[in-house]
Amino acid sequence: MTENLILFTITPVQKFITTARKTEDLWLGSYILSYLNATAINQIYNKEGVKIIYPSIENGSPFESWQNADITLPSFPNLFLAMSENLSIDELTQTMRYVEAAVQCEFEKMAKHAVEIFVKIVNKGAWDNTYAAELFRKQIKHFFELYWVVSSGCRGEYKDWYAKTGTRLASAKNCRAFYQVNESGRKCSLCGDREIFHNGKGDPMKWWRRFAQRRAKYCRQDEALCTVCLTKRLAGEYFGKKHPEIKNLSFQSTSEVATADFKLQIADDDEATETYKKFVEAVSTFKDTNNNKLEVTVDPVPKLREIQKSWNVDGDWLFEESFSEQNLERYHGISKKVQMEQRVVISQCDKLRRKLINNHIGFDASRYFAVIVLDGDGMGQTISQSEDSEAHTKISSKLNEYTTKVQQIVEKDYLGKLIYAGGDDVLALANLSDLLKILCRLRWSFPNLNGEDNPASTASVGICIAHCKVPLGDVLNRARAMEREAKSVDGKNAVGIALLKHSGNISQTVFKWKYKDESGVNIDMITVSQTLVEIIKKGEVSKKFMYTFREVFARLANRNGVLELPHLVEAELERLIRRATSETVCSDTEIQQKIHNNVQDLTALLANERMKFSDFVSFLEIINFIAREAKTDETVSETE
Repeated sequence: MTENLILFTITPVQKFITTARKTEDLWLGSYILSYLNATAINQIYNKEGVKIIYPSIENGSPFESWQNADITLPSFPNLFLAMSENLSIDELTQTMRYVEAAVQCEFEKMAKHAVEIFVKIVNKGAWDNTYAAELFRKQIKHFFELYWVVSSGCRGEYKDWYAKTGTRLASAKNCRAFYQVNESGRKCSLCGDREIFHNGKGDPMKWWRRFAQRRAKYCRQDEALCTVCLTKRLAGEYFGKKHPEIKNLSFQSTSEVATADFKLQIADDDEATETYKKFVEAVSTFKDTNNNKLEVTVDPVPKLREIQKSWNVDGDWLFEESFSEQNLERYHGISKKVQMEQRVVISQCDKLRRKLINNHIGFDASRYFAVIVLDGDGMGQTISQSEDSEAHTKISSKLNEYTTKVQQIVEKDYLGKLIYAGGDDVLALANLSDLLKILCRLRWSFPNLNGEDNPASTASVGICIAHCKVPLGDVLNRARAMEREAKSVDGKNAVGIALLKHSGNISQTVFKWKYKDESGVNIDMITVSQTLVEIIKKGEVSKKFMYTFREVFARLANRNGVLELPHLVEAELERLIRRATSETVCSDTEIQQKIHNNVQDLTALLANERMKFSDFVSFLEIINFIAREAKTDETVSETE
């Protein structure tokens, strides 16, 4: 009987994931897609003669494979590829229709579970045969689009066979069915596309105000969600019933990620630790307008979890502005009247916060964090070179091993939070003090998927550094935009970084991981960046050189933005940096040599024909910003 390839995919992906206000939204968006694809694979993996090629699930079911790896980490991509040796086209067509129905049914079960929790909290009444039921049907029924193809072929033509299967799937997507959905009334606070979930009686916000009052964890005041976003927001309850490990999961806020290095400094100082414990106790006494105690204690990022357990509050409380009347009322529901009643506690909290900064740590906690989006280069071409399905499965197995390494790097070795890692895709949040280290490890741990005789596989990455109050969806969209910029570089293997300052200023740059100097030696730009950060952090060089450099050479760039006279530029760059060094550094030959070497390495970047002057200056600005935000107890600069 003729062999067949089956290719299945779920859409939309990016918009569904990026529609997020909290890190938990990001994780749940990724987890729902992983879970639905695992559900799809689960319907077909044990059919006689069927072999799952991608993703690799070894010999068990997809959920067994996931459980053995880490059921709490979204790691299944939004597609699967399988081969059938025994089933006919008609049998496979019937099977895939069943797969499609099973995935749709699973998503509807998630949605129904979420809606029933919501209605029970706000109304304690039936929602069937109401406008709410109508909203449920039209928003959930056709939200996810499922596409699949069955393609006949033979093993000897696997490359062409796989390529043809992918082309047919793309054609199926282009011919997708369109379902007209009319949305009226108030739109969802999260996606902004669909009508909020309500019963059509009276004020549509009546339910949501009650829900926010009773379940502040899931909804803040004046927020209202559509059925799809409500399903995402409450999906953790659904998965927690199936997998106990998920019940105890914690999701760090962006401010918690941003302040992780500050809290690490606290953990290394016994006196600071005692002050911080008193600070946590004081914040924990806050009550909202309804006299309910605020839930302020949170789990820190995974690396700090064993150090700071129950005595840890969200990093947002470490910011001076968090104790303002406006913030306490807007974000924590403490009215001005109640604030007056708790003014002694508020004053005590602010006093302890300032003591931590001034008496113990020596610097303020950072308000900035980074989103990292990494993707393998030319994966379609790499897979298309597979001689057979076994070679394809081997690639999938290598990527599974990489996923395990990614989790170790981001969450155990450094101050980060992994959101998704599946195949060649990675989505993570990182504290600025460890950002460059994480990038370096992620890139050079990426597996070679091309075989020993072929060039090593490469990966490109997009990063967005932003203030923790910037909408998370906007930060993720910018990170993905920088990934696309990196992917546009010839040969790829590039990095794109954007810095969104709270003032509104934006700096961004794109460069390759490595460049060759004049002698042909590879210069690792992340290592160069780390050295420059170290020099600035220790106060060996002032940031002023950067602004002087920009003013001097801005007029020497040609029409394409590339600087002429590279040797003159190199000499002047080194002169300006030396002028910006402190007096003690000027007499230290070792540091002077380090600065000289760093300038030479930076020149390799500047001399590249693709590197515009504005991009190079942005690179310096971003590196300087990382150095200033990722502080340490040694960050006392004589050059400021």
